[in-house]
Amino acid sequence: SGDPHATPPRMAWSRKHVNGQVHRLCSFFKWAASHEMLPITVYQQLKSVPSLKRGRCDARESEPVRPVDEAWVHAVRPFVSRQVEALMLLQLFTGARGGELFRLRPRDIRIDENTKVWTVVLEEHKTAHHGKRRTIYLGPNAQALLKPFLTGRAADAYLFSPRDAEEERRMQLHARRKTPLSCGNRPGSNRREERMREPGEHFIAASYRKAIERACEKAFVPPEHLRRRVNEKGRREPAADWRRRLGKKGLAELKAWREAHRWHPHQLRHTAGTRIRREFGLEAAAVVLGHSSALVTDAVYAERDLTKVAEVMRRIG
Repeated sequence: SGDPHATPPRMAWSRKHVNGQVHRLCSFFKWAASHEMLPITVYQQLKSVPSLKRGRCDARESEPVRPVDEAWVHAVRPFVSRQVEALMLLQLFTGARGGELFRLRPRDIRIDENTKVWTVVLEEHKTAHHGKRRTIYLGPNAQALLKPFLTGRAADAYLFSPRDAEEERRMQLHARRKTPLSCGNRPGSNRREERMREPGEHFIAASYRKAIERACEKAFVPPEHLRRRVNEKGRREPAADWRRRLGKKGLAELKAWREAHRWHPHQLRHTAGTRIRREFGLEAAAVVLGHSSALVTDAVYAERDLTKVAEVMRRIG
């Protein structure tokens, strides 16, 4: 159960999250039984516990993922790195999951001169363990977006690297520097020899999501009475004084406002799927998004739909 009075407040687990946690616990006991660390009957008894059913328990229902307005996506673009911006737009163009793009490398991209659509056949993806294949289709818009990242990059190097983003950020700061080089720190002189956290070779779900969350906070400014004040000298109100001024009621209002003006990366996939389905039909959306359904399982329909996908991505990809 949740605790609204905790710091920070804890929300009660949703029904789906409870079922997922029980499934993970069962997997642990299954592993232990397979290594003869406990009797198999323990695992079997745990599996006999039924999952929570919708409408038959007190657990809350999680909110469905909704598409994000494309205007909100473009609003945060000035506040993210070039790499994060490319990932966001690629999700809009292709309907791919963020995790399917983080490890993208030049050698993964296949160019088809006949259809003028590039493809990426993923070796690792969400349903790979079920024997499913996942192909991402890259049309002209996605190709133009990727070309700057492909130039001069090794075939096995990741296209979207937090290390590159951090290096570019530091170069931009240095370009805006007003203090002469003879004064203050020189580039690289104040860096630790062993940093607690080094930028990774490629993005992960958490770093990608946090980058968008920080951009949302900069792009969508809260009402004036919830902001930190700025005095006549241009100095911001100390954080402790600001929180004390808002109090519990004001902080709760600020939290609610930020949650209402924040979106997460997986909504981009829903936005792309909604647009493709509206303009080109359900079958095209299912194939572009990599969904398995009765409409595309038959080989004849699959061939027909793949031709449709090439036409779709030439126009919007």
